Amino acid sequence: MRTDAGYSWLVKSHHLPVIGLWQQCYIDSAVHGRLVQGLGDHRIQLFESRYQPDDTLTAHLQFALRYEGVNLQLLRLLFQTTDSQRLCDWIIESPTSAYARRACFLYEWLTGTQLPIENPVPAKTRYIDVLDTDMQFGTDAVIKNARFRINDNLPGTRDFCPLVRKTEFLIEMVGKDLRKRTRETLGNYDQDLLRRAAAFLYLKETQSSFEVEREKPSANRAQRFADLLRKADTGQPLNEERLVELQNAVIDPRFHEFTWRHQQNWIGDDLGYRQKVEFVPARPEDVPALMQGLLDTAAKARMSVEPANKEGGADVALQFDPVIYAAIIAFGFVFIHPFMDGNGRIHRYLIHEVLANAGFTPRGIVLPVSAVILANLDEYVTVLESFSKPLQQRTDYLPDAPDTPAIGNDAVYFKYFDATDQAEFLYRSLERTVENDLQQEIEFLLGFDRACHNLNQLLDWPNHSLELFVRVVHQNDNTLSKNKKQSHFGWMTEVEVSRAETIVAEAFAKKT
Repeated sequence: MRTDAGYSWLVKSHHLPVIGLWQQCYIDSAVHGRLVQGLGDHRIQLFESRYQPDDTLTAHLQFALRYEGVNLQLLRLLFQTTDSQRLCDWIIESPTSAYARRACFLYEWLTGTQLPIENPVPAKTRYIDVLDTDMQFGTDAVIKNARFRINDNLPGTRDFCPLVRKTEFLIEMVGKDLRKRTRETLGNYDQDLLRRAAAFLYLKETQSSFEVEREKPSANRAQRFADLLRKADTGQPLNEERLVELQNAVIDPRFHEFTWRHQQNWIGDDLGYRQKVEFVPARPEDVPALMQGLLDTAAKARMSVEPANKEGGADVALQFDPVIYAAIIAFGFVFIHPFMDGNGRIHRYLIHEVLANAGFTPRGIVLPVSAVILANLDEYVTVLESFSKPLQQRTDYLPDAPDTPAIGNDAVYFKYFDATDQAEFLYRSLERTVENDLQQEIEFLLGFDRACHNLNQLLDWPNHSLELFVRVVHQNDNTLSKNKKQSHFGWMTEVEVSRAETIVAEAFAKKT
């Protein structure tokens, strides 16, 4: 026989409209000890009968905090319907209880309302973390809460604070120290060569980011976006003005926006006879507070990184994993969708913004993450849908009646989502980028430069034909096709073509 425990019990007993409850806990009389069952992206924890909590809110809340970690979305929904006196009674009865203190702190933090109780915890009680960092990522830049003797190690603010679980994969990725590996890879190249490679990487990232949106930007728009990528590591505060500047840079001037959107947007297909709505972002009236929370969390992320010197240098003391922060901020932005257009490209820009200012990416270099996303588009869409699909199932919105507010897309879901899937995806993308794509991209560019240099020694080339020759030959296994020969290189003799093909092959075969 199984009975619900912890968060599962709280959801059912209080009818909480929670989205994304990634695991259920049960008391199971057939189990000895504890048992974990993995079901893809979902998990079940089974506990033997001795773990059975009393059938009270506080008992199941204690069970949840102990075995499941902090679920801010669920707790916010719970606390707005719960008599706070239950929490007061709990901490009066057990003033030093770690779980009572954490629960009461989270009540005040989430609701902005102080419990009607004075000096609830003895002054000499040891401080404890609100997030158990064995289960979830917290920041070392803690804020002391003397009222409950709590170390507030939450990564965000009341208005925006997604959390990430410490899965086996994420623990492994953090241990790999991709930041260090990036520097080791780049250290294999001469600085002059890297400066030339950097220009190519900025252009590559720009093109890939637009291609994810199935767009081909004009040369001016592409250049503006590349220029903004170059400024990502300047340490400028991330604010509404800068995000508007980004939106204006990536969008056709006819669709420029000058503040957060004032209408409900939606994502899907207009089929003519009907609209197929796949996702409805946050309501326009919720966007300002959500975005302020996101911006404050981004500022908190920068505060949690302490450069060892004014230049940022190679030695940076990180107090929160920068990849986790990048996932929280970048994916939180695209879920909120604060503009009518351009959100996807800004979302991918924010990945670089956070990583650059955290010292993860060396100055003057951008990692071609969007190229990896483009090559793994199905996986990227799945990660976006892990948030959007469950929310859409409870959201009602009719694009044909835009003045009718959407129902179900409440701000709480955008404030407090579980960002574990998004963090894992970003880490997988960065691992591929650092371990494979970064070196391949630099080697390609250097091979291209070598080919151009050596071909210039062979022939005098008409305008633009040299680079074209290298591209078409390299893409065709070091052979000039008959069609390309006839259409662009009819002026070359067969001997010249053969020698030029050999030069291209040798240029790309050579490793620096």
